[in-house]
Amino acid sequence: MGTLILLHEGLARTSVLLFIALGVMAIISRLRSQPLGGSWYGAAVIAELVVVVQFVLGFVLYSQGLGENLPRAFVHILYACVALVTLPAAYGYFSRIEDENVKSILMAIVCFFLMEVVIRTGAVAAV
Repeated sequence: MGTLILLHEGLARTSVLLFIALGVMAIISRLRSQPLGGSWYGAAVIAELVVVVQFVLGFVLYSQGLGENLPRAFVHILYACVALVTLPAAYGYFSRIEDENVKSILMAIVCFFLMEVVIRTGAVAAV
């Protein structure tokens, strides 16, 4: 169980760094007046897969009884669900926007929001 906890925490740190990188890449695309390219969307898919794996590991840990050790397990799970759903929902909503510059800024905001959600999820678990 200790290895799963370390892996879950490591994936959280990885997802924070991926969301920072995605946000910075989106801002750079905006500054260059370029649309978000395939490399950005590929990195977004990788970030989402990291969040999915982290969610599954958290579910396994919770089902093994680790949820009793969390002071506010429901809030931790709620933040995890938000982190899981936000990026695909934002893509689905913002993909209809014609202006690529606006799309880049909005996706950067979503990535920085997700970075904060993942950080806050870990802070809720540590309290």
